[in-house]
Amino acid sequence: MTPVMLLASAALAAPALPPLVAEGEDLWAAGDFGASNSVLDRHLVASPGDAEAIWRRARNIYSEGEMLAEQGATPAERILMYEKMEQLVTVGLDKNPGHGALLHWYGTAMGRKATAKGVLSSLFMADDIEDAWMKAANAGYTYRASNDTSSLPGDVYFALGQFYRLCPDWTVVKLLTGTKGDIDKSISWLRKAVQDSPQRIEVQKELGVSLLCKAHRDGDAASASEGRRWLNKAAALPVQKKTDEVDKRQIPVILARPMEACGYSRDGWQDVSREAYDKRN
Repeated sequence: MTPVMLLASAALAAPALPPLVAEGEDLWAAGDFGASNSVLDRHLVASPGDAEAIWRRARNIYSEGEMLAEQGATPAERILMYEKMEQLVTVGLDKNPGHGALLHWYGTAMGRKATAKGVLSSLFMADDIEDAWMKAANAGYTYRASNDTSSLPGDVYFALGQFYRLCPDWTVVKLLTGTKGDIDKSISWLRKAVQDSPQRIEVQKELGVSLLCKAHRDGDAASASEGRRWLNKAAALPVQKKTDEVDKRQIPVILARPMEACGYSRDGWQDVSREAYDKRN
């Protein structure tokens, strides 16, 4: 199915949104997160349990956080944002258990707290993050933004691809947390994300990063070559949203640091080496 057909299908299936939620969606698509927050908050005063408003409000926090990280916001400042995001989505899930979009953004709030604190400091959260995203992937909730820069479950595939790259793949992590990283799973999920949204810079970029990670771990020259191709393809795509500008600036840095690709995160490179782990324990 082509992206145009996907958009048409999503439009037919999507429920009608309350006026303020629809306005908040349009303002998010335009990159005006503050104005989107304002109208969504007005709606939530009258309808505090509205899942469609809550997950969009959470997405605004995430979008703002992605910009602030590159601008030098401290981990402590960003953790406060993601704790607010987690609390917001928890309220939504209490009223709407099993809601796919809320589960996705709940996992994302925890995931960004983990990268802000440092992945190796946050391994105790790994199974909860994975569980939220796997439930979201299987919840049957579908969504596609009018500008095709966000979709569900495509965003969940994107998130799982990053999770399985950044989470260490050591047996000790599995014993301690119940899960572990897997670079082949990472690449598989990101290929699904690219299939879902073939024109998104961030999705192509993350697939390229995971392929470079595999190349480094496994000495796989074919993965290195394919990873560079995806990164260069992503760099050539037109900017559609503010975080695309961040990704465009970061792609040359990734290409210059292929041996560190396993620890790449848009909000800050992570040291996920066994040496770093052993020093902590």
